[in-house]
Amino acid sequence: MKQCIYKFVMVMVLVLTACSPVTPTMFTSPTATSTPVAMVTAIPVSTTDTLAVTSTSPVISATSQAVISVQDKASFVSETFPDNSVIAPGQAFTKTWTIKNTGSLIWTTAYRMVLFAAPQGDTLGAPAEINFTQSTPPGATMSLSLPMVAPATGGTYAVYWSIQNEQGETVAVDGGNLWVKIQVCESGQACNDPVAASGTTATIKGASVTVTHFTYDADSATVNYCIAVPNLPDWRYLREYRSWPSTPKLLVDQKPVPFLAGGSDYPSGNGCAYMQYQVGATEIEQAQQVTFVIDSLRMDLPPGEPDAACLSARPKLMTQYPGLDFQCHFSMAGFYTDLQVPSGMTRQQADQIIMDTIQGAIYGPWTLTIK
Repeated sequence: MKQCIYKFVMVMVLVLTACSPVTPTMFTSPTATSTPVAMVTAIPVSTTDTLAVTSTSPVISATSQAVISVQDKASFVSETFPDNSVIAPGQAFTKTWTIKNTGSLIWTTAYRMVLFAAPQGDTLGAPAEINFTQSTPPGATMSLSLPMVAPATGGTYAVYWSIQNEQGETVAVDGGNLWVKIQVCESGQACNDPVAASGTTATIKGASVTVTHFTYDADSATVNYCIAVPNLPDWRYLREYRSWPSTPKLLVDQKPVPFLAGGSDYPSGNGCAYMQYQVGATEIEQAQQVTFVIDSLRMDLPPGEPDAACLSARPKLMTQYPGLDFQCHFSMAGFYTDLQVPSGMTRQQADQIIMDTIQGAIYGPWTLTIK
């Protein structure tokens, strides 16, 4: 879903689809004060087949740039233990995803599922790598299962995995990765149910953002939301949340709290995502106001569309801004080359104008009151 290979050249993309998967969305394991460059977008999937464990070394986060396979693709079908499933401390469980081979190559037993990121530093006891146990031709489905154990300490935990082919390229699942996200409740305590923010909507320039769920525990809070943009062309849809120049903000009594993780929530539909923040129940329950703020939205472009979108934007911008010109040529370096900047305009301003037009940027802010 997230032709994430274009992500790093885009300024801020919102993905939309909460459980889990976008290119394999890259996760930078941000600290409480850092600004992440991209997020993990993953999509849960299910399986009945047992996978062969080839490694047990924990992998806490991924920072290298993955190479996305062009011919290999997968789509999410179903899963067990969906997002925010409540698990008792220390309880063993098996997470299963079912995915469909939507690419043009046969999946062999050399394909594997590799631990990609564990934002909370706990891999839930899952193996770091497993090989596929069966051959799966294009159009067929298969299931992947991982044994896990819930931590002894209460909280919300998420772990992400990517699929890799024989060449080590990433096989995007609806454009992203696979993940598990659970709530662990301390003995004698109840996990928090979604609170009264459900249904809160803000609309700016026709684009609507709706908070569907807001949950929190002792250490973190999660906002689930969906975005709708009217008259959006069929080939273009809201994708993945980009974190540059800024991530969506959660404000507690007008003060932003640190970002932890985020990504697409595909099971909730296109345009849906989640964001997790480092703030606990005590701060939230004592706060007078909690708000969720998104500064701008951008559209991600499926394969083959970047050049088309650029070519469509070029004559309009040349007419609107005399002296502005560029050559459309999408590559790992960007959407265009040979930029000519008119008098009185800086290169930074020209780049923003061009990218805003190509990506269909919509500026907010969208401010939603959760409490």
